[in-house]
Amino acid sequence: MITEYKTGSDFWEANRELLNTAPDLTAFFKLDSPLLKETNRSNYALKCENGGNTLLALKIEPFNCLLFGDAARAPELLSFIMNGGYELKHYLSESTLGDAVLEELEKTYGLSCRETLAMDYLEAEQQTEPSSAEVLTADESDLDEICECLEHFITDCGLHDTIDRKQTKKTIGSFRLIRKNGEIVSMARMAPAAETAVRIVAVYTRDAYRGKGYARKVVNTLKNEILSAGRRAVLNVDRNNPISYHLYASLGFRRVFSQGEYRISDPA
Repeated sequence: MITEYKTGSDFWEANRELLNTAPDLTAFFKLDSPLLKETNRSNYALKCENGGNTLLALKIEPFNCLLFGDAARAPELLSFIMNGGYELKHYLSESTLGDAVLEELEKTYGLSCRETLAMDYLEAEQQTEPSSAEVLTADESDLDEICECLEHFITDCGLHDTIDRKQTKKTIGSFRLIRKNGEIVSMARMAPAAETAVRIVAVYTRDAYRGKGYARKVVNTLKNEILSAGRRAVLNVDRNNPISYHLYASLGFRRVFSQGEYRISDPA
């Protein structure tokens, strides 16, 4: 049985209990739900439920379609989406569910689908080394350079995001950075996550300064700041990036689960 919700708030309230069973995995559902004010074929909130098993989908342009729940319900949910003319271009989910959806899209609908970003979700709960005095809190005078660094970060990661300058300005105080020779050489920022956690995102170091320990200082200082506030520090790392993975592991981050971003192409 498929339930279609009129707003993201309705969706969240109806499924809060289920989503809260895995707050780290469903953090984006909580963040994105309030943004869905009106549904259509490009923006929707769905629940597929059968035999006590549930699969949820939340899609808000321009973000990934978020999927959470039982992979066994994937065929029924995808039948509703594909036959109903709902838009599905890319999705984000835990890897086991993501692979099941990929297989169904290829087998039943002849769509080419691939995992474009394979990530592990890591968390840290203990300080492992002192913070660095080189790490500074950004202010509005850093906005232009931070936006430039974000553009490079997006390109390096192969993402399709665009820079929201207004939002970046609004959150400028959440960025931490190191300056050398008059320019930002490394940066990262804090972002909302589950209630007990804060995410470290947009970890970027300019090419000429990589391998010199700057990212380590920024990430570790942010981690310590988060832990000192009584929260867990969490982040996503590309499973195919051993350098970053080693850095985070050496700072006490440990894997919680794997997830992936999947993209769909037109039929061959």
